Amino acid sequence: MGDLPNLWELILAFARLGLISFGGTNVAEMERSLVLEHGWIDARTLANGFALGQLMPGPNMLAVTHYGYAAAGLAGALAATLGFYGPTALLSAVAALVWQRHSAHPWVAAFRNALLPFGGGVILAGALVLARTSVTSWPAAVLAVLAFGLLWQTRVNSAVVVLGAAAVGALLGL
Repeated sequence: MGDLPNLWELILAFARLGLISFGGTNVAEMERSLVLEHGWIDARTLANGFALGQLMPGPNMLAVTHYGYAAAGLAGALAATLGFYGPTALLSAVAALVWQRHSAHPWVAAFRNALLPFGGGVILAGALVLARTSVTSWPAAVLAVLAFGLLWQTRVNSAVVVLGAAAVGALLGL
């Protein structure tokens, strides 16, 4: 892992990540920035934090607090959380006011529809990053496909599937 970041660097890095994340996630860019560029965390910490965020109630990107903590302790956790959510919350409030004021204009629906493929691409990139780190063998790939199929074809709670897959993976030594 890289050098311990100063808190201002951490705030700025997470502010950038928060502002470019779409739908609360951008795992591929987080990997590039936090793991590859800065070396503040490793790929396993990124994947584990994301999985933990999926199990916790609330926004799944609470994992940024975990990443900040891994990078620089309690002060890093606070800096990462403030950086990721602070600027985005302010921008979202302003955007909501503008959106509400102009909601009758046709460009609003066109803009919303244009963002859908972008969001899908970001989610796919994140899934590929997590798969590359977590699916390291044929049994792990089979387990991942089974979990995906279960989530796709049933209404089973995703936390139950994640915990069940973790238990099966632990039993198989994955």
